[in-house]
Amino acid sequence: MNYKKMKITIKSILTIALVMGLGFMANAQKTSSAPASATVLADLTIALDGTQNEIAFGTLSSNSPAAVVLDAKGTANANTGSVTNVAKFDLGGASSAVTVSYDATVTLSNTDPVPATMIMTPEVVGAALATDQATATAVASSSQVTLASGLYYLWVGGSIPTLATQATGVYSGTFNIDVEYN
Repeated sequence: MNYKKMKITIKSILTIALVMGLGFMANAQKTSSAPASATVLADLTIALDGTQNEIAFGTLSSNSPAAVVLDAKGTANANTGSVTNVAKFDLGGASSAVTVSYDATVTLSNTDPVPATMIMTPEVVGAALATDQATATAVASSSQVTLASGLYYLWVGGSIPTLATQATGVYSGTFNIDVEYN
């Protein structure tokens, strides 16, 4: 055999062996899979009640001698004005566990006549029946409640520290609350 022909033959054999080897290496690859799923529940809703639609401590004295407490259950107010209101939120959706999260504090601000602020600490209680406000249980932020028959109710009151020499005026702020399925 001619040297040139032999060189071409050897190169061809090596090329074929290389291609075959790569083919065998490709067969060494393995695959796997995982199941995928999702659970779709009824739309989760939260709405501020039409009647109990604000957190109102009433008209207060600028020198209240102790903390002002607006009881979320509506049974043990202290140092509030005579006309008060707790907010009520109506939850609706699937009969499932829901995480409730809300502001740890709410800043109430006044701009007239002297700019000032007060800090409100919310108190949230909840029950499966709209008529159970007085016996509702405490709901901590980031805790879970279970919608029974697709419903749950939350009442929000709160407290304000002693108002020793608090600036006069109308104070307001916003309480934020979020709910999500677990």
